Amino acid sequence: MLKYSTYRSIYEENNEDKHSVMNTPRERSQSVALTQSFVRIMHQVGFMKLALVFVLVISGFAVVGNVFAGSVSMIQQEKRVVVEPGDTLWSIALENKPDRMKTAVYIEGIKLASGLENDEIMAGDVLSLPVY
Repeated sequence: MLKYSTYRSIYEENNEDKHSVMNTPRERSQSVALTQSFVRIMHQVGFMKLALVFVLVISGFAVVGNVFAGSVSMIQQEKRVVVEPGDTLWSIALENKPDRMKTAVYIEGIKLASGLENDEIMAGDVLSLPVY
């Protein structure tokens, strides 16, 4: 019995031809052109990925910056005061403000915490004073 049939030997010869090194210069130049195109596309995709990561990092810093951009001395709680006859926002602010804070700034805090639209207060009003 024969070890290889005629069909098999023909098949193996054709198979070897298909997997052999490219014979013509045209086949080689097409392969080089395809390889260069693939490398160029990969570089562009790599650049796009890098740009996307850069944009995400910058936007992350912007979000974190906005979160921590608040005042260093945030309002911790509030104190309530009943306005007596003759009291003004200035006198109430002088009595209750922190030592290193400007009185005008503390008055704005009182107005904000109490929901006042102007400087007018009357005896009996209850004011919310910010505590820093």
